[in-house]
This record gives sequence, structure tokens and C-alpha cells, in this order.
Amino acid sequence: MTKPEVRPDGAVASTAPFGRTVLVMTISGLLVVGQMYLVLPLFSAMAADWQTTASAVTWTTTAFGLAYAGGFLLTGPLSDRLGRRRVVVTGLSVLAVATVVAAFAPSLPVAIACRIAQGIGAAGFSPAALAYLTERIAPARRSVALTCLVTAMVASTVTGQLVAQALLPIGGWRGVFVINACLVAALAATLRVVMLPEQATGARGSLGSFFGAMAKLVTRPVLLLIDLGALTVLGSFVAVYTALQLLGPDELGRPDVLLGLRASALPALVAIPFLAPVLAKLRATFRAALALVIGAAAVLGLAFAGGSSLLTIGALLFLFVAAIAAVSPGLTELTGMLSGPARGAGVALYTFSLMAGASLGPQLVSLLGGSGFTTVLVAICVLQLAGAALLLTAERFRPR
Repeated sequence: MTKPEVRPDGAVASTAPFGRTVLVMTISGLLVVGQMYLVLPLFSAMAADWQTTASAVTWTTTAFGLAYAGGFLLTGPLSDRLGRRRVVVTGLSVLAVATVVAAFAPSLPVAIACRIAQGIGAAGFSPAALAYLTERIAPARRSVALTCLVTAMVASTVTGQLVAQALLPIGGWRGVFVINACLVAALAATLRVVMLPEQATGARGSLGSFFGAMAKLVTRPVLLLIDLGALTVLGSFVAVYTALQLLGPDELGRPDVLLGLRASALPALVAIPFLAPVLAKLRATFRAALALVIGAAAVLGLAFAGGSSLLTIGALLFLFVAAIAAVSPGLTELTGMLSGPARGAGVALYTFSLMAGASLGPQLVSLLGGSGFTTVLVAICVLQLAGAALLLTAERFRPR
């Protein structure tokens, strides 16, 4: 039995069942967002199939990421007007079709076009799903539900790679895409059943008002600096894993070794939500800047760990992943708070910056790859320190 809840805009929203809603949303976050990262272990196989270079294939990540990030700016307001369930199910349907078409791409340009379509479809999930949980989960359990979804989306940066690498020997890279297309289609059907029917949301304003609010937010120094700092978060994350895949030391050449290293980082992602009460004692901008500095130190250690044991490399990678995972939750909440009534626009801008950085990470590796693994990782270290500096500067503009 659902219970009515009155939202701040005066509309009445039915409360969704907590257990099944959070379970399906969490699985969806892992699978949908993981589509961006599943190509990282597939670069070499895809390059061999198309007779091109692995560096060129990194554009499959960039194409998905830019379309995914840009799509947030449209699917967020569309879900306000058309309904959360409609946008989520439509987006996942587009994602499933684009994924199965990508599996049969005869060339890199065709694959890039498919990845753009995938990114647009995937963008239908994240903003609408977060808004749905905010509106439809009972207030007492809402924080838990949102934490589960956000953690799943962050964890997908690793799980997406793990799934792809595990499936690669079974069906090749094309089989990885076919299996993922089937899973996404099943999720779309499941979410169509699990999510509650649409309710009228026209009172929330037009698309024009949404973009007008967004334009005003980018002129606020504190939010602009946070968004610029966000570019370095997942940008450095994807760049590190791309560098390990394409340029890493000889001891990382075996697929089972990389699989083990990717899996070893998962406990770091699981631990961060449990540390939330401790992390919350630090102001969000300072906490994020400190995490980026720690991450930069771990990357610098990786840069000169060529002759080190796999245990040392694994420990450094664990520290790096934990640092990255600690950045975004606090900044997301802070951005929403600082955006006031334009919370949707502010979070959309922040998420756009986060994912735009992720899409550009592989191109940093491609640009500097000729200089070697160490040079690339040093550049990533500098990038993270620049992000930390931007966030510390934002702290100076933050209202007290």
C-alpha cells in the first residue's frame, strides 16, 4: 500500500516500495553507467578487429561520455515535464538498441556513432532516477536510497571493466556488447513495472526557465569553480585506467593481472558510504580537495612503481580509487544546496562537468602516450592537484 506525500510544489506523490525500488535502481546504476567504462579492457581487441590503433579506439569512450554528459542537460528537464518513468524507460530502450547495433559495427566511425547514441540513451537514466528516488521514497529512508544509487554509479567505473574483461574470452568484444544489450533491455522492462506511474509535473516550469536558471548559476564563482574542479575527478580516474591498459608496466600485461587489480579496488568503493559520517565532519570543498591531493600522491606512486610488486601497485590503486570515490557525494549535495530553487539545474551542470571530464580522460592518455607511462601519470597527478586548487579557491567564495 502506498502513502501520499505532499511535495514542496504542492503536488501529491505516492511513496514507492523501498526494497524492490532501491534494489532495481542500484542494479540499473551499475549496468547503465558501466556502459561507458566497459570498453576500457576491449581497446586492443576492437583495434585488432578494425585494423587501427588502441589509441584511436579511445574515442569510443570519449564519444559516449560527451553524449552522456550533454544528455543530462536535456533529460533532466524533460523528466520534469514528461515524467521520470517515461524518460528512464525510453532512454534505456534507446541504449539497448544502440548497444546491439554497436556489437556489429564494421568500423571505428560506425562504432563511435553507436556510442554517441548509447550515451544519449544512458543519459535518460541518471537525472530522472535520482529525482524519482527523491520524490517517491519516504523521507526517513530517502538518504539510504540515494546513497545506494550514487555508490552504484561510482562503483560502475570498476564493475563495468570487470564485466567486460570477464566476458571477453567467452564471446569476444562483440559478444560483450550483445550480452549488455540484452541486460539493458531486461532492465528497461523491469523498471517499467517497478517504477510508479507518471504524475502531472507541468507546474515545475518550462525548458526555457530551466536553461535560464542554468545560465545564471554559471556566473556564480563558487559553483563555476566547483564545476571546473569536477572536470578533473573522473577525468583522472578514466585516464589512469586507460594508461594501465595501454601503457602499463610489463607485469600488468596479463589479462588476469589487470582483472585482479580492478577487482581489488571494489572494497574501496564499498567502504566510502560507511565512512560518510566521518567524512561529513569536513566541509565538502575541503574534503574533495584533500581527496584529490591523496589521489594525486597515489598516482605519483604508480608513475614510479614500474619495478614494484603487484601488491604495491594494487595498494596504490586502492588508495587512488578510494580518494576518487570520496569526492563526489559531498560536492553533489553542496551544489544542490548552493543552487537554491534551481537545484535541478545546478546538479545537472555539476554532473555534466563530472562526466565531460571522464570522456576527455582517454584523450589525455592518447595525446601524451608517446612520452611513456610515467609521463602520462605525472600529468594526471598535476591535473588532480589543479582540481584541488580550484576547489580550495571555491571554498573562499562559499557563503558562511
